[in-house]
This record gives sequence, C-alpha cells and structure tokens, in this order.
Amino acid sequence: MASILRVNTLTDASSNNSTAVSVINQGTVKHWVNYDFTSAAIDGSVNSSSGTDHSAGHYTSNFTSNLTSATDRCHTVNVWNTNDQGSGALGGNERGASGGAVKGNSTSAMTTSSVYAEFLYGANASSNGDHNDFSAAFISTMGDLA
Repeated sequence: MASILRVNTLTDASSNNSTAVSVINQGTVKHWVNYDFTSAAIDGSVNSSSGTDHSAGHYTSNFTSNLTSATDRCHTVNVWNTNDQGSGALGGNERGASGGAVKGNSTSAMTTSSVYAEFLYGANASSNGDHNDFSAAFISTMGDLA
C-alpha cells in the first residue's frame, strides 16, 4: 500500500534549520542530458524525450514535460573528453577552457519545450577554439515545469 507524506516544511532534529518544501521543489533540476556526439547516443537523461545533433558541437534536447517559460530558467552546460580522460588536445592543459553556451538556435528563439546548446573547446597558442563533437556533453535545466 502506497503512502503519502504531506508537509509544508522540513526541519532538522533540533528544529534549528528548516526549509519550505516549495523551496526544495523550485530549486531542483527539471531536466538534464548527457549526450555522446561520438556515438550519437544519449548516455543518460531526466525529462529528455529526444535530441537532435545538428552538426559538430550543436545539439537540441527536447523536454518530456515542458517548462512554464522559454526565458525564465537557468542552464548549466559542460563537456568532458572521455575518449582520453581529458589528456588530449581537446581537454588537456594545452587548451583553453572547454565548455558550452545555451541560446536560441539560428532559426528560432528559445522555447518551453527544448534547449539548444553549442559545445566548444578553447584556443591555444597555435590554434583557435571551435565547436566539437565531445564524447560527453552535459546540459541541465532549472525552472518551473508547466
């Protein structure tokens, strides 16, 4: 038999520290995806129904459950070069920072049903940075679900 626990506030054993349940709900990640460009596969996800690999370092993740706003949300984007544990040209000390950016793509603004991200590696003394198909590209989204 399933049970439901209904509370408004969580508190520690001494009742010195408490948090409203609504704060916890608002602060949780509502979507994340780990996309592997090299094998064109989603390695793990929450609230991601599908994705589109547009070209080198360009990816859209579609949400299973939409967000309430296309702009009132926060994203984190990161990459990891798992092919050589970050020691090669795309992730080693000889490169600048690797990372990504979230934005509306070249043909549309941000939407409540997806997030578009670009993944790049940094420049070094002899080469410019550029978009790249990393073996682990991460996007996480915080915001309110519709």
